[in-house]
Amino acid sequence: MNPSLSSRSIHRICSSLLALLLFAAAERSPAQATLGQWDEVVGKEIKTNQGKQLGFVKDTVVEIENGRYVGMIVSFGGFLGIGEKSVIIPPGALRDDGTPRTLFLNMDEKTLRNAPTFEVSKVVGPPQSAKVAEVYRYFGQTPFFATPNGPATLNGEKLEPLGYIQKSAQVLFLPVENLQGVPLGYVTGLRDLNRVTGRIKGVIIAPYGNFVQGKMKVVQPQALRYNLKHNALQLNDHEQAFKDSPSFHIFRGGQFHEEDPSRPGAHPAPLPHGEDARDKAITLKISKRISADRKLSVYEKNIEVATVNGRVTLRGRAVSAANRDRLIAYATEAAGAGNVTSLIEVRPMTAAEKAIDR
Repeated sequence: MNPSLSSRSIHRICSSLLALLLFAAAERSPAQATLGQWDEVVGKEIKTNQGKQLGFVKDTVVEIENGRYVGMIVSFGGFLGIGEKSVIIPPGALRDDGTPRTLFLNMDEKTLRNAPTFEVSKVVGPPQSAKVAEVYRYFGQTPFFATPNGPATLNGEKLEPLGYIQKSAQVLFLPVENLQGVPLGYVTGLRDLNRVTGRIKGVIIAPYGNFVQGKMKVVQPQALRYNLKHNALQLNDHEQAFKDSPSFHIFRGGQFHEEDPSRPGAHPAPLPHGEDARDKAITLKISKRISADRKLSVYEKNIEVATVNGRVTLRGRAVSAANRDRLIAYATEAAGAGNVTSLIEVRPMTAAEKAIDR
């Protein structure tokens, strides 16, 4: 018997058994299983702008390979599950006015009931992307991807085709391995599903043997690819590089704590954010400009933006001085000259990183 194959098989069997046990826990309390922010979305109430209840968020739909937050699955109508209908709503169509656990939709129930839908967890081709685009346009949203009969550019920038889409609940507990087939761990959550930008900031991975200690790895979704059967994710990294990357203790509500903040290269604690409407509006404006700029790399798309008392702090990595200056310009445009502090590190991409940032 080949020892490496035997070890790999054992890893897969153990991860499958553990996934089944944890999935049962997820049905009772998603936060226990995801350890991220997916659980902050599921269960939210959807109301009309007039305050009438429409339904509840049952799950979210994501495109992992491009780091995209595609939509929310909202169920409504029926009684005790009988006659219930589910539709998929683009995240940008929903409004958050600060009401706890509530989002608002500018649509009545009759119009919502007639919304088109699409099949999730299906190998995506032109017909499928056309259906997703139809849903987006029904809710007044512009598709973020190229479609067979639609434009290939948006605001002068090239659009990418829609990739493989899946419910978040089906992404959880997927095995993760490197390109050499070495098992690394499994998905336990999705970090920062941003309703405004339509992006996912990170995929939370539990390395094998570390779940009890609560030590997790967080990787950018663009670094992951599905295998041919779409039943596992592959990380474009070596096993040792994955082990050497920073580990986090992750708590309910999506709070991340670096395991060893004194270690060189460790990720610092999140920047403080202002809570008043003006600060939120400035952060939102900057985030929208960054998200829409297709000349920026995935590293710059994930830059940290925080506004407190009208002053903006930018922190993260830029792959060039020119891109750093673009980010600072967006922040200055929103907050005004003299109100921007840049903590951006300029570090060019390696050849492996350029392969990820396609």
